[in-house]
Amino acid sequence: MRPLLIGHRGYSAKYPENTLLSFMAALYYGADGVELDVWAAGDGRAVVIHDEDTERVAGVRVPVKGSSVSELRRAYLGMGQVVPTLDEVFRALPAGKLLLVEAKDVDVVGEVVSLAVEHGRLDETVLISFIPEALVRARELSSRLMIGLNVDSLEKAEWGLRKSGEIGLHSINPPVEGLEALGGKALDYLEKARRAGLKVYVWTVNDPQQALRWAPHCDAIITDEVEKVGRALRGVGE
Repeated sequence: MRPLLIGHRGYSAKYPENTLLSFMAALYYGADGVELDVWAAGDGRAVVIHDEDTERVAGVRVPVKGSSVSELRRAYLGMGQVVPTLDEVFRALPAGKLLLVEAKDVDVVGEVVSLAVEHGRLDETVLISFIPEALVRARELSSRLMIGLNVDSLEKAEWGLRKSGEIGLHSINPPVEGLEALGGKALDYLEKARRAGLKVYVWTVNDPQQALRWAPHCDAIITDEVEKVGRALRGVGE
């Protein structure tokens, strides 16, 4: 079966990352869903941006945690885009598409859960994070919301397997570079994860040959290169 194609921060190879334009472009060019990053802004609203400030994406530094949404909107991201709220993303993206929402801090988790409930998207939203406390908090707030652990170390990979049943993990999300480095051991780990009932979402796969290599061992491939990787995966598992 072909793994799902997920646009990393939308179609970020061609459009300003983490913007409504990037998300809509990813879906237009064949993605099954999108991955995005959220912080709690200074006014408590969930805003969609990867970094702690806007300097890299806008050339002007506006801190996320200390700024309101209106202040963050002053940072121009290109192609007519500004920093969106998660509420706007839920409103813009059509139903039936998977949303991987990465919590960059614990403070934003409550807002993510509330918005997923409000928009009727609990069955299409996976709250993912590198922060175990964020996942535990999400599970405390909702027994239905899917949660996934982003892996950035062997220790965290093992923690995910140990705690998956206790906190009700939906997915384990390893980096493709780490899988490549581990070789056969990576295949053993992925098999354990899938036997435990976990989905495996691999990031960030921009090389078509890598995508083909890992496609049989995962449930979703997260990529900046939606068209290029999408073409490579076409026909896989058919």
